[in-house]
Amino acid sequence: MATRIRKGGGIGAVRQALTPFLNAIKYSGSVESTYFLISVDNDRRPLHPEHLQRDDFKQLSKKEQTDPCRRCEIEGKIQAKLGKDQSTWPISGAIAIPVEMLESWLLLICDPAKYGTEAKLPVFSDKNKASATKYYGSKKKVPDQLKDLVDSERQTLGQSKQEFYRHCASILDPDALAQVSLSFAQFLSQVISWN
Repeated sequence: MATRIRKGGGIGAVRQALTPFLNAIKYSGSVESTYFLISVDNDRRPLHPEHLQRDDFKQLSKKEQTDPCRRCEIEGKIQAKLGKDQSTWPISGAIAIPVEMLESWLLLICDPAKYGTEAKLPVFSDKNKASATKYYGSKKKVPDQLKDLVDSERQTLGQSKQEFYRHCASILDPDALAQVSLSFAQFLSQVISWN
């Protein structure tokens, strides 16, 4: 079974799909060598587990500043349906919530020396988004954002998107990425627990 929410679905679509998805897992019975993954971008929400906002988020809208931790929300729904003890779940699973979005992991895989840690990366998808312009105060002031930087890395390598994703997967050092990305470290620890 695969449930994939298409681009633009966001956290609302994940919330809507989560209950039927977890019901299917709950009533599936034990299934060996099968795992589930729930992934959604963090998009300027509080960072798990401390639930702190970055200092530069004080300029965000009130709604964005008060939204709950996405990981805790999803984890709470999973535990309410399947129980707190993961060893009793019919299928093991993990939650992946990249900060700010999956592109942050790709940049840190490509060049952690250049990009630092995820806390130093930009917070918007691309510099042409209205939310980025509003945040920075002018289109002229908006620096390259996550997708812009990923496109730049990809173009430097002369690769298509698919080639670039395969390249990132081939050079991924999970332990090294976990050192510069708390969100990846949290995801990795869940995957390791599957063994």
